Amino acid sequence: MLNDLANRVLTAGINVMGDPVTLTRGGQTFDIKGIFQETYKAIDPETGFPVTTLQPVVSINRTDITTEPKVGDVVVVRGTNYRVRDLQSDGHTGIHLMLQRTSARV
Repeated sequence: MLNDLANRVLTAGINVMGDPVTLTRGGQTFDIKGIFQETYKAIDPETGFPVTTLQPVVSINRTDITTEPKVGDVVVVRGTNYRVRDLQSDGHTGIHLMLQRTSARV
């Protein structure tokens, strides 16, 4: 039940604030929507203090894609190319793709 509620909240957020995202792996392309952030604030699990990083992140819903994203996948969002550096589950149906920019901003 909690996963269902979390999925509904994430879906609503993506529908309202989501950007088109293209994920590519080995010539296979997946078009989805995700919530993109150029900077990402997280909590350090060791200290509990907020940590701000310049690392871009796109949050997607696992139910919106037919394959599990992997480190090294290519992501295009807002006309800029990124590489997936890390994946972090939100504990429910969402995945945060931690990105590294690989092309100049447009």
